[in-house]
Amino acid sequence: MISSPTAAQKTPRLPRNKLVTRAALAVAAVVAAPTVLAGCSGIGGSDDGVVTFRFANSPTALSLVRIADELGYWKDAGVKPEYVGPATSVPAVQLLDQNRVDIATGMFSNDIDGKVKGFKFTAIASSMLDLPDQPHMAYFTQAGSPITKTNLTAIEGKTVGLGPGKNSCTDLVIKRYLKKNGVDLNKVKFLELKPELVAPAIERGEVDLGVFHPPLVGVLLSKPDKFTQAFTSYDDWGPLGGQAPFVASNAWLQKHPEAAREFVGIIGKTANWANSHPKESAEIAGKTTGYPVEQTTNWHYAPNALLDKASLALWWDLVKDTGTPLEGSEKLKPEDIATNAFNPYATSADLLEHQNENASVLPGFRNNGVFKTPLVDIATAEK
Repeated sequence: MISSPTAAQKTPRLPRNKLVTRAALAVAAVVAAPTVLAGCSGIGGSDDGVVTFRFANSPTALSLVRIADELGYWKDAGVKPEYVGPATSVPAVQLLDQNRVDIATGMFSNDIDGKVKGFKFTAIASSMLDLPDQPHMAYFTQAGSPITKTNLTAIEGKTVGLGPGKNSCTDLVIKRYLKKNGVDLNKVKFLELKPELVAPAIERGEVDLGVFHPPLVGVLLSKPDKFTQAFTSYDDWGPLGGQAPFVASNAWLQKHPEAAREFVGIIGKTANWANSHPKESAEIAGKTTGYPVEQTTNWHYAPNALLDKASLALWWDLVKDTGTPLEGSEKLKPEDIATNAFNPYATSADLLEHQNENASVLPGFRNNGVFKTPLVDIATAEK
């Protein structure tokens, strides 16, 4: 196991006053290259026996795929990413349905909607969870703001800056938390902005409370003279929050089941490494996103990439509480969308009941092949 990647150690450090400049460059990159994804076709591929999977690469988003790349895990593997980014605001499952990527990751609320719409995909590996010191999201104000965890009604008449996307985590969790704490949502303006633009808007006084994911959480924590963390997403949804599983198109899974199994194994290995090396993984997060490595933070990930029912099921309640559920979503359940069939750490295709069953790193793989699942028809799958 790698203890401290050389590449991360050698990452040049950017000056601390480059946050806004770096953010502007990142946004420009996204705007300047929207047609890259549109030019993609086909279903993965094979190069000298190595199966590729198309993966949308956003310049400022964290990804276990990119961390695995920095650790060299794809180098000698039988499967490897083909980056076709940058990612767009289009939900991951829609990109899969449009045959623009083979594997993606995104909020499970979009996966539920995608199944209702008839998209052909399957969730095959878990991603992040929520911890008090490694939150999925954190909420910041200007330093000295009257808006605090114990004075949330101070946000009434003011503006919350959040990322784009209806029924997304940035949209749903803040609204439910404010609602739970007596805030009249009709008296709050919710302004959708690109994530990189929320912090500058707070500095200019255009936004009073902002929603942030890592790596920007760490960047803002490093500037206490400008920003104050008021609360985190953990305060609303607890340790199971934030699950944004890896999803793959059924067409790719049917064509490359063994490659899918190897992919999930590498994701699990990378998640386990990141959890046991938070400092080094944060440095890689800084390198891959372009933010100062000494300021960035990373997520905590579900060990062994194993999927469970509980962390997925909470999304139905979240959307029902403060979102707009699609008709028909109430008929679905986690096992209609997700499976552990491709996970080499699993003992069956069944989802775990809860992540409490998955609290430690497993010493090695526990199966020799892909399990049979009703979600994907794999002729060689084991029962």
